[in-house]
Amino acid sequence: MEAITPFDNPLLNYEICQYLTRKDLTRCVLVSKDWAAWFSPALWRDLDFRGRRSGDIHILSRHWEHVRVVRNICMWKAGTIREQLPLLRLQRLEIDREYSLNGSHHAQIRLLPVLGKISTLQHLQISLELDRDNIYQQWLRTFEALPQLESLGLRGGLFVSGKAILNFLQMCRRLKSLSLSFSGSEDYAEEEDRQEYRDARAEIERMPELRLCELSFVQAGTDIRLVEENILQPLLGRCPRMEKLGLGWVNQESTMQYLFRTLQENKLVKLRHVSILGFHHEHFQDLFAKALAHVECGMESLEFRSNPTKSVIQSLLQYHSHSLTKLRLECYSILFCTLSELLTGLPNLRVFRAGVSIGRFSEGEIPDKDWECIGLRNLQLQLCGYGSDDMSHPGWKGSRTKIQLDYVFSKVAKLENLQVLSMGGQVKDLYLKKHGYLTQLADLKELQVFDLGTTWNNKFGKREALWMIENWPKLMQVIAQGTPPIFKGTLLKKRPQMGDLDEIYP
Repeated sequence: MEAITPFDNPLLNYEICQYLTRKDLTRCVLVSKDWAAWFSPALWRDLDFRGRRSGDIHILSRHWEHVRVVRNICMWKAGTIREQLPLLRLQRLEIDREYSLNGSHHAQIRLLPVLGKISTLQHLQISLELDRDNIYQQWLRTFEALPQLESLGLRGGLFVSGKAILNFLQMCRRLKSLSLSFSGSEDYAEEEDRQEYRDARAEIERMPELRLCELSFVQAGTDIRLVEENILQPLLGRCPRMEKLGLGWVNQESTMQYLFRTLQENKLVKLRHVSILGFHHEHFQDLFAKALAHVECGMESLEFRSNPTKSVIQSLLQYHSHSLTKLRLECYSILFCTLSELLTGLPNLRVFRAGVSIGRFSEGEIPDKDWECIGLRNLQLQLCGYGSDDMSHPGWKGSRTKIQLDYVFSKVAKLENLQVLSMGGQVKDLYLKKHGYLTQLADLKELQVFDLGTTWNNKFGKREALWMIENWPKLMQVIAQGTPPIFKGTLLKKRPQMGDLDEIYP
């Protein structure tokens, strides 16, 4: 009788595999046939095609019974999947959105009927030339054949008619998550096309409510005002269960007005996550600030890619100070005083990202208050504006830049729950010698990722590497391009499991 190993228990096997990296799993399957049987399902469960060679499509053929997720596969590769390839257990398929649709017409035609036969598919991300009638009709047939689909990310082609978008939306009642992205130009739209969009708006306003919990609406590369005004706006009022809203570039003031009214009328009572790429005019932010005041359950996360105005900041501090846990300001730089205001006024933040202008503006005195967000786990600061300052100059010690940097690092040093720390922007003061900031960070015992990006002027060497190993026991990744080989070599020698140091963390 063969001995039963712990790996033969599916639950225990799954629990163990959760803690193994892809490199670990690869080594395991090479040990023996038994180990290959134990660990192959986990190794091939999630297949990412980013950076793979064109011939690697054969991996699907060899390991189809284990594959549950396929990511970042470009359309012409996906189009080679044949009906006889039994991807019967595939749950998620993501076609690379960055890949051009040019020349992929036949690949789309081949792929769509195959997708309609994958009964386990729950999540799909795909780009299609919906302006081509044959592809659009085939897509509707495929979508109808996937009743189990819960999440869809759909990128359309060039100008897509209002009627086509309406017909598709009327089939989306079962979806929980929908991401729509449109590109093209309205410059050549005839009056008939514009009327079709206006008719579509009226139909959407009368349409039964959708089950969507997540809605993302992005306009790729150009202003598409017809789509924003006649599709997005009425759609906001048909999603009462929506918890997460993502918007691209907001071109119309009426969009912010519609969002404000929808929240004011309690039609989005569950909304708590918002992401906005940007605004065509800055005064749109005042309307957005008013809308934030009517978010009933408290905002939990906000991603904002424009410099926030004072009205937005005050709205966050006044209405969402105790609910906001994630704030990502994907803009060039906020003022130093804004950084201090946010981190002293949002005590429950767990993730914060922003570019910060250092030493450029006269903004009053440095605040004395400590940062209230002591539970912060992920801090990403891009320090801007002092790359040309000369730290050897006699005036450096009393400069505004030096005072502001002292303040930032003194506060970061107290964030004992920090797991990810990113300090980009040519931070040249992180070293162990006198006046260096590195020694102030010794209490960050939970730190797992330390990211300095490209830091050509740092003074990292063997001493700094040994210091990090000694003081940061959980450190698993250091991203610091431009450091001398002895720094990386020492880290890997003392902690081999750190792996590739320049890979971007999740």
